[in-house]
Amino acid sequence: MGLLSWIIIGLLVGVIVRRYFPGRPGGRAATLVLTIIGALIGGYISNYFGYGTLAQFDMRSVAFALAGGLVMAVVIKILRI
Repeated sequence: MGLLSWIIIGLLVGVIVRRYFPGRPGGRAATLVLTIIGALIGGYISNYFGYGTLAQFDMRSVAFALAGGLVMAVVIKILRI
């Protein structure tokens, strides 16, 4: 459940970023993939610190995944992807 929730959070962050901060027309898929990757990295960082596991739903790991997705969205905005 944890891994799936991180992917869903990354997808939602990507959709929100594309809605409120539109970029190039062809960059929609790249934005979604990169925010999902950011959420997965955030989730794995939370797993490293002991906040849940891949199979367990933990709000702290979800918060880390959200932060990872948002950080990746900022990187996307800076790089103008």
